[in-house]
Amino acid sequence: MGTDDRRQFKRQNKQSIVHFQVIESKDKQDTDQEGKVLDYSLGGIRFSAKEPIRKNTRIYIKLESEEWGKELTVVCKDPNRSLLEVIGSVMWCLESSETPGEFEIGTRFIDEIEQ
Repeated sequence: MGTDDRRQFKRQNKQSIVHFQVIESKDKQDTDQEGKVLDYSLGGIRFSAKEPIRKNTRIYIKLESEEWGKELTVVCKDPNRSLLEVIGSVMWCLESSETPGEFEIGTRFIDEIEQ
């Protein structure tokens, strides 16, 4: 990242599982996929996955909020929910330098799922 970090929120390290689906269109979503959270902030998460995802692709993100406590549930309008569900936008995707065959994906939260 370098010294010119323009992030609005500070990144925190976290080891957790993320479930996500690529949103192909307004009415169609891809199959459920699983990745590993590498770090997060109130603005988004960085995770690793087996397949690359193009920049600006919208994805449906699910995180078990029991694992996160109050760390990330502030993103939710209802902090009593057991599942944090948000729409994210892929900001970048790079082949992992630490795990060959995997990709690191940086996302930005753009909308909460209403329930």
